[in-house]
Amino acid sequence: SGGTSIRQNENLHTGVWARIVAILGSFTLLVLFISGIAKTNDASAVARSRIRSGGSKSGSKERSSLFVTVVMPSVVKPNARPKRLENIAQTWGPSSRAIYVVHTMDEYPEGNQIFEGSGSNSYPQNLLVPEHITVEKGVERLEYVVRTVRKDVNPDFAFFVNDHTFVLPNHLCQFLKEHDSTKDVYAGHALKGKGESAFNSGAAGYVLSRSTMEKIIKEWDDPKSKCSAANASKWLQGNPGVLSAQCFGEVLNIPVVDTRDQKDLSHKFHAYGIVRTVTGKVDEWYLNKHETLDQIFGVDTKYHHRPQQGAKCCSDSSVSFHYVEAGESLAFWEVMQKVYQSPLMSNGDIKKLMNKVWPRDKEGLGGYAHGLPGPHMAIWDDIIQVLRKISDGVSPPSC
Repeated sequence: SGGTSIRQNENLHTGVWARIVAILGSFTLLVLFISGIAKTNDASAVARSRIRSGGSKSGSKERSSLFVTVVMPSVVKPNARPKRLENIAQTWGPSSRAIYVVHTMDEYPEGNQIFEGSGSNSYPQNLLVPEHITVEKGVERLEYVVRTVRKDVNPDFAFFVNDHTFVLPNHLCQFLKEHDSTKDVYAGHALKGKGESAFNSGAAGYVLSRSTMEKIIKEWDDPKSKCSAANASKWLQGNPGVLSAQCFGEVLNIPVVDTRDQKDLSHKFHAYGIVRTVTGKVDEWYLNKHETLDQIFGVDTKYHHRPQQGAKCCSDSSVSFHYVEAGESLAFWEVMQKVYQSPLMSNGDIKKLMNKVWPRDKEGLGGYAHGLPGPHMAIWDDIIQVLRKISDGVSPPSC
């Protein structure tokens, strides 16, 4: 019986220790679980703080640029704007963090209005212009928009386009990663007529860094400044980007930059749609405004900064196209997505898909875009080559 008692005591001690170990193990797991939740909440808080503050500190190796794409009203066929905005929301708008500049919420009823500290990650959003700033007051509107974006969103960069522009979100992200928001950036597709200040095409879109936005806002605060809306002519009211460019160049000494791809001198920001850009059938005035860029960027003996034709037209890091009407934007996005997701698609299948989904009427294409070429035209090879090399631009951006 003594042996039995000893064994019972041993079993009892073993059972007690087993329970103690189990309790300690459960407690440890509970601590780890609570710690994990705390870390997740801390990370979420940091992310929310970063959204409000406009990004992490410059120079961080893990820094990713917080950007927004500000969609200004196009002067072309304004009654078609609601449909354009709706289709942008179905294509590049969400991943480009589109902010629609609207005079009434009816232009895009689905969009929430931005406000300071909202920290919303849902895009597109609406930036409602006050009633006293009418459609004709383009300079005042741009000033209000820049001020509001800086105050309520405070991004590292803002990409200004209009509702005729088509944006490749991932390529925009990659372009911005090459720049520092604490430095001045005014970048896009540079143009300059004789006797004019150099400016970036509002159609192709232009990027402003936080530093640049802060400086022009400070200049606007001075009513005597050349940058002030009070000094804007009626023509400048319809072309507010030109007044801003004069302010950047003549007052703030923030120059335009050569954004072409240095590998082959192809452009990244395009002021026409995919078909006209590849075929080179663009307006003569537009081409002429490249000739004087030799004086600014240095002599380009090969192209004189002019756009190239064929597959050489476009950098494989192309950021934007323009004169892309609502119908074409859906087709362009669908084709790009299919080519990106199925890189082994044959040229014939890509051509067949384009002919199936691409609009052919003026309503779908708009008055400034060209339709697809005839079935046997050689330019098809160039169009398809361009689509292949830029298709990853529609992939989700990493910033």
